[in-house]
Amino acid sequence: MQKWEEIEQKKEYLKGYIKAKNRETLIKDQIRQLRLDTMFPALQGDGMPRGSSQKDLSDYYAKIESLMEKLKKEWIESVIQYECIEKAINQMGDGREKEALTRYYLIREKWEDIPKKMGIGKTTLYRIYDSALENFKIL
Repeated sequence: MQKWEEIEQKKEYLKGYIKAKNRETLIKDQIRQLRLDTMFPALQGDGMPRGSSQKDLSDYYAKIESLMEKLKKEWIESVIQYECIEKAINQMGDGREKEALTRYYLIREKWEDIPKKMGIGKTTLYRIYDSALENFKIL
């Protein structure tokens, strides 16, 4: 495997937690929208007025229950991803490399905020990040 392929594989592994959290957020948004649609049926997006006919709430509860189960599974997956990535990062030797990867992939800080919080310049962060990816080992 070439060096750049290995680096890309490491990035994808590190992004696993971010992807899990994004899936979790999507399910939370679906739950929120379902609740709003149920509470305010006349405000459902097509602009057409609606009567006050209440549908049977059993459909609503079934959908909520299904989404809550999905949410629970995604939360568990994100915790597992977090723990695996954190363990791999903590096995690295360089403290600045650990901090850069932790801030970006686990804390999910914005790239432009990381140098300020680490007390370094952007160029230095790029060097640390590149070095961190080379030294990172997928467990």
